[in-house]
Amino acid sequence: MANRKSFWGSVGLLTATTIGAGMFSLPYVFQKSGWLLGIFYMAVLGAAVIFVHWLYWLALARVDERKRLLGLVRERLGKFAYYSAIISVVGGLFLILVVYLILAEIFGKLILPSPLENFGAVLFWIAATFPLFFNLPRVIGAELWGAVLMVLIILFVFLTGNSGLSAAPTINIQNFLFPFGAVLFSLTAWTAIEPMFEWDKKNGGALSKLALGTIISAAAYLLFTFGILGSAGAISEDTLSGLSSWPSWKIQLLGWLGIFAIWTSHVPISMELRNELEKDLDLPPSFSFWIVVFLPLLLLFTGIFSFLGAISLAGGFFLALQYVFIILVSKKILALSATKKFFANMLILVFLAAAVYETWYFVIN
Repeated sequence: MANRKSFWGSVGLLTATTIGAGMFSLPYVFQKSGWLLGIFYMAVLGAAVIFVHWLYWLALARVDERKRLLGLVRERLGKFAYYSAIISVVGGLFLILVVYLILAEIFGKLILPSPLENFGAVLFWIAATFPLFFNLPRVIGAELWGAVLMVLIILFVFLTGNSGLSAAPTINIQNFLFPFGAVLFSLTAWTAIEPMFEWDKKNGGALSKLALGTIISAAAYLLFTFGILGSAGAISEDTLSGLSSWPSWKIQLLGWLGIFAIWTSHVPISMELRNELEKDLDLPPSFSFWIVVFLPLLLLFTGIFSFLGAISLAGGFFLALQYVFIILVSKKILALSATKKFFANMLILVFLAAAVYETWYFVIN
């Protein structure tokens, strides 16, 4: 019974962390690129993410979780890689938290009136900060229930919509690379691996837990995407602005889905960021806690970040580089077979290509 609870707690944590704000970009991406091409990217990148998460789990087991990602980069890859990793990991995670606060304001307006600017973001910030005062088992329990609620709402969206296959082309070869960044951003969840390892490292079965959590997330994304494609009057970049034909109660339900999605991702990322500052940068625990709590809110109030700019920079550039560092560290720690080493090297090229493409598409182009 205890092993089953630990197993599903780990799966729930990974699923809750994976299912996030990226889902709201997928209907537009699938319509532009074609539903079959979208499924192809979901399957291939899903397998890639499972493989990298598994390597990182094995690396943590080998070093007995003495250090987190930044500490392992400094120890195994040298100072230059370490300083580069600080920018990509710490900077990227803080930026993702800012993105979630921006989204919280958007979703909050669907649920309740906002008497003040950033009212919804501040309410979400309070709700997302509260779990950081509790221990890991309680947080995992809340994440599991959040994952269950998200899946139920996604099933409702799918079942109350029509088939979305007719609302999108099969393949649009002109937009062959278009799904790359959005799908990769949607599936990445390495920040859940370390708390998963801490929670359930004694029971084994790492690959099955990592695979199942990612597969559930990918399936939920597909159900949501086809549900929206089959029922929205117009498919917009953020999904929400194209739902004018929906009844208000259903739009509010979608707003709650968005809140659950970013809340269940915000909490593990905040925990991981705090651990990186404490364990790897040797900052005092109290200082690390409060900087993780308040800095994203202060960055939000500066008003310098737009939603599209922040999410493209966080997802397409920073997350891709974070996965490159995870692979490089794992290769240094583990004695990989020739086949695993080949796939690891190929994925380094894939993630670097994602960073270059997203930079070109959203910044240069």
